[in-house]
Amino acid sequence: MDLEAIRKHVLYQKSLCSGIRALDDELRVLRRQMAAASGPQPEGTSPGAFQGLCDADCSLQLRQVMDDLEVVQKRVRRLNRVYAGLLRHSRRSINVLISVMAKYTGTYSPLPGGSVW
Repeated sequence: MDLEAIRKHVLYQKSLCSGIRALDDELRVLRRQMAAASGPQPEGTSPGAFQGLCDADCSLQLRQVMDDLEVVQKRVRRLNRVYAGLLRHSRRSINVLISVMAKYTGTYSPLPGGSVW
């Protein structure tokens, strides 16, 4: 993968993170509204806590959204682990290159007077 592709991928990841943050904010608002409408519930904001508030279709949609969200969360966690591994590997490679270049600093320096030969 070239550097430009990595930059584009990082920007794409940033946009996904922004989208996830926006969805998290919306979920928090929805949970507060549902909790206020249902009163104190021992189950918290689980889908079962809202059975009396929604019809069957609404409950089914809520369950589907929660399932989809769980799948997305698992994928994001996996991608984060993969990306962290890539960064660790990249850091090791860069450290090796820095070490090699430091050893040969005088060898690849330009000649005095700017002449190659």
